Amino acid sequence: MKGKLLFLAVSACFSIMLCRFHFQPLIIIATIAFLIFLLIKNERSLFLLSIATILLFIGIFSLTERHNQSSLNEGSYTTIGLISSIPSIDGNQFKGYLENGSGEKLIFYYKIKSLAEKEALKKINPGTYCRFKGELVVPKSPTMPNAFDYKQYLYDHHIHWQYFVEEIGNCKSEKMDLLLILIEIRKNGLNFIEEHFPSSSVGIVQALLFGEIDLLEQDVETAYQELGIVHLLAISGSHVTLLVSGIYFLFIYFGVTHEKTRIVFIVLLPVYMILTGASPSVIRACFMAIVYFLLKLFKIRNSTLDVISFTFLVLLAMNPYYLFQVGFQLSYAVTFGLLLSYRIIEHFASWLTKLTVVSGIAQLCSLPLLLFHFYEVSLVSLPMNMVFVPLYSFIVLPGAIITTVITAVSSSIGAYLITVFSDLLLQTHKFVLFASAIPHTMLTTGKLPIFTLIALIISIIYLFVRFEQRQSINYLYRPAVYLIVVFLIQVMTPFFQPSGKVLVIDVGQGDSIFIQRPFNKGNYLIDTGGRISFPQEEWEERRSTFSIAKNVTVPYFKSIGVTKLDALFLTHGDLDHVGEVLSLLEEVEVKELIIPKGFVRGELERKIMQVAERKKVKITTVQAGDQLTFQNHSFFVVSPVDLTESKNDDSLVLWTEIGGLQWLLTGDAEMDAEKRIVKNYPSLKADVVKVGHHGSKGSTSEELLDHVKPKIALVSAGLNNRYQHPHPDVLDKLVARNISLFRTDLDGAILYHFKGEAGTFSTYPPYDKVNKERKQKRKRLDQPQA
Repeated sequence: MKGKLLFLAVSACFSIMLCRFHFQPLIIIATIAFLIFLLIKNERSLFLLSIATILLFIGIFSLTERHNQSSLNEGSYTTIGLISSIPSIDGNQFKGYLENGSGEKLIFYYKIKSLAEKEALKKINPGTYCRFKGELVVPKSPTMPNAFDYKQYLYDHHIHWQYFVEEIGNCKSEKMDLLLILIEIRKNGLNFIEEHFPSSSVGIVQALLFGEIDLLEQDVETAYQELGIVHLLAISGSHVTLLVSGIYFLFIYFGVTHEKTRIVFIVLLPVYMILTGASPSVIRACFMAIVYFLLKLFKIRNSTLDVISFTFLVLLAMNPYYLFQVGFQLSYAVTFGLLLSYRIIEHFASWLTKLTVVSGIAQLCSLPLLLFHFYEVSLVSLPMNMVFVPLYSFIVLPGAIITTVITAVSSSIGAYLITVFSDLLLQTHKFVLFASAIPHTMLTTGKLPIFTLIALIISIIYLFVRFEQRQSINYLYRPAVYLIVVFLIQVMTPFFQPSGKVLVIDVGQGDSIFIQRPFNKGNYLIDTGGRISFPQEEWEERRSTFSIAKNVTVPYFKSIGVTKLDALFLTHGDLDHVGEVLSLLEEVEVKELIIPKGFVRGELERKIMQVAERKKVKITTVQAGDQLTFQNHSFFVVSPVDLTESKNDDSLVLWTEIGGLQWLLTGDAEMDAEKRIVKNYPSLKADVVKVGHHGSKGSTSEELLDHVKPKIALVSAGLNNRYQHPHPDVLDKLVARNISLFRTDLDGAILYHFKGEAGTFSTYPPYDKVNKERKQKRKRLDQPQA
C-alpha cells in the first residue's frame, strides 16, 4: 500500500463533494470513473478500500451536518457567553466569537460608545464570561452573482447567527483550560508586537509570528495579493519547515539526542499550532511534522506522500468542511503537486534552476484554484516568488523572530534592531507597491465554468506527466499549447458570447446599474453607489472600511472577465450615487466619463473631475436631446433640460433599448423633472422604469407612469433603510397599474439576461424568508386589478 493512501484521499474528496452538492450527476460520474480506473489498473484491494472510504466519509459528513444545527431563534437574545477567541477592536467596533451556555458558537458585533469603554474592552481576554444582550440575525446570503457566500462561510465554521450586541456587562474571568491559556498567550504576544513595532512593520511581524493579519496595511496587503506572493504573509508549510529545521539543528548541536528532540517537537508543535492561529496551512504542516517524528520514533518506514495523505484524511475526518476552505485547498494542492513532481525537481542540479522549477510547479498547482476563487492571476507571480520566497525565508522571517526575542530580553538593543528591520520592510513594501502598480501584469479570466476548470487541471497534469517521462523542455510544447488554448478560450469567450445583461447592483441605499452588450461590444456603468458617512472622533475611525467598489462591484466585474468600462455615466453628485467613483477609477480602466450639465456642485464632484483628468479619461457633458452612440448602440438623454437648485431634479435621465425592452433610467429625478420629461417627450414609452430617487414619495408621479406605461419597475434601495424607501404611496401606484416590481432591498441584485430580443429577470435575495415574502408579494402584483 506504499504511496496508495493518495487514492483514499481522493476517495474522501469525492465522498464529501457528493454529500455537499447533493449527489450532483457530474460528481457521481467522476466518482464512478475514478473507481473504474482502479479496476482497470487491477487494484482490487484499493478499489474496495476506496469504496469503504467513500461510505465512511458519507457517514462522517452526515453526522457533522446533523450536529451542525442551531437551537436558537431570531430576535432579541440575552446570554452569559464565554469569549472563546481573541476579540478584535477596530475603531468603534468590538467583534469576536462567543459560546453560550449550550456550547453554540456565535459571532458578535458591538458598537463601542466611548473612548473609556474602548480602553476597558481591550482588557477582555479569551476565557472571560460576560452578559450579552442584543439581537440575533440570520447571516445574509450573497445578493450578487458570483459573490462570496459569507453565510456558507459561517455555516462551515458551525456559526448560524450574527449577534448584534447592545449591552455587555458583568464580565469576569474564571479558571481557564489549557486551550484558553494558550490563546491568551497569543494575545499577549500580539499586544507586545503592537506596542514595540512601528505601524509599517507591526502587521508583517504579527503575520509571520502569530498568523494575524488584522494590522497589515491595506494597500500593502493588496499589492502582495496582486503579485501572487500574499502566501508569504501567512504562516505556511515553508515557515514551519524552516522553524522546525532550525530548532532541530540547535537541539542536536547542543547535545540533545534525536529521539528526545523528536519527542519535544511532538509535544510542542500542537502548542505552536494554537499560538499561530491554527490556519489550514499551519495545521497541515504541523500535523505532517508530528506524524513524521512519530514514524521516526517507532522506526516505521513510509513515504512522504503517504504521510501527507494520512494527515489529509484525518483532518477531513475531524472536519469535512475543511475541504471547502481556500487555504486548505491551496496548501494541499501545492504540497501534493511538489511531492508528486519530485523526479522533475531532482532532474536539475543548479539551485537557481531548482528554485525556478519549484516556484513554477507551485504556481501551476495553485492556478486552477486561484482562477476558480479569485478570477485572476498575476503574470509576474513566478519571478516575484523567486525573489521573495528566499528573501522571506532566510532574511525577513528570521529577522522578525530574532528582533522580537531580543526586544523581549533587552528593549534598548531591541529598539535598534526594530529600526533596522522596519527600514528593511519599508524598502520591501516600496518595491512591492511599485511592482503592483505596473500596468497589464494581471490576467483576468472571469469565473471558470466547470468544464474549463477540468480542462485546465487535465492540461497541467499532462504537462507534468509529459515532462517527467521525457525530462526535456522540448517535449513540453504540446502540453504547453493545450494550456495556452484553454486560457485563450476562457479569455476570448466574452467576444463570442451572444447574450448580454443588465444588472441592478445591490449597493445598499444607492444606485448602480451595469450594462453588458453581447459579444463584448460594450460595458457601461450608471452610477457607482456610495455609503453616507457621518463625522466621527479619531478613536471611532476604523482601519478596515467597507468599499462598495472594491468589495462588491470590482469583484463582480472580475468574475465576468470585465477589466474596463467603455463608459461610466454619473447621474448627479449625491454620495449614494457617486461615492465610489474614486475607488472605482483606481481599480478599473474607464474610457469615457459622462456627466450631466451642472454636475460639479461640490468638493466630491470636483475631486472626481480632477482624478478623471489625471487618468486621461475622456469627459463628456450632456443634456436633454443629446444622443450617445457606442458601436451602434445609443443612449438618449431626456433630462436635464434647464438647471434648477435641486441635484435630484437635474439628474441625468437616459432612455435606451436593450434586449427587446425599452428602458427609462431616471437617477434621482423627482416629480418636477418628470413633468418636464412628459412635456418634452410626448411619445416617450418604456417597458422598464428605474424608479426615481429609490422610490421616495417625491418621485414616480402618476403622470409619468400613465405617460410611459411601464410593465416593470426597478427600485434600488437598502434593506431597512432609514428613509423607508420605497414609500408605500409609490408602491400603491405601481400595484394599481399592475406594474411588476423588483427591488434590491428584498430581491438583492436584479439581473436581466437577454439574447437577441428576448430575456429573463432573475434575483439574488438576501434571505430565504424574504424570498418567500417576495413570491407572495409577486402573486399579489400579478393579480388583475378590479
